[in-house]
Amino acid sequence: HDFEIRGEIILPRAEFDRMNDELVNQLRDEGYDDDEINERLYRNPRNTASGTLKQQDSKIVAKRKLDCYLYALFGDDLNFDSHYESMKKAKQWGFKISEHMVKCKTLEEVFDYIDTWDTERDNLPFDIDGIVLKVNSFAQQEELGYTAKSPRWAISYKFKAENVATQLLSISYQVGRTGA
Repeated sequence: HDFEIRGEIILPRAEFDRMNDELVNQLRDEGYDDDEINERLYRNPRNTASGTLKQQDSKIVAKRKLDCYLYALFGDDLNFDSHYESMKKAKQWGFKISEHMVKCKTLEEVFDYIDTWDTERDNLPFDIDGIVLKVNSFAQQEELGYTAKSPRWAISYKFKAENVATQLLSISYQVGRTGA
């Protein structure tokens, strides 16, 4: 059977922290001060994973312990009626599928799932900013179709962004040559 499987590349937080620790040590050895080091650190795992995939040097990519979770299986002769069924089969074939994938039967179950992961996401070994809800039936997915940019049978639910506070220590004003 010919098939296409899609997923997302992730950088686990532990690997992200290891990479930043290694970078700090390297920059200290090169004589950089703490402010310069902080400017050069990797900012977040998601952007670092993306940047890793764009690297020209395959040795750098291989050194970074990227991982992936697969989320969609497509093919003409696969004989599955549903997304959930296809993902279970992909897992049997040895592909890495999220163990947190569930099939909800009611809207209440969907909202409970969203609420659970809004708080539990910090306990995952990688960062997430939301979850994706999909219509399970392939027949219904086909009937719903696509917009120009995305399927009508899937929606991304984004969690509220994390808020942090910082203290403003000073403000300096300057007058330019035109008086502005």
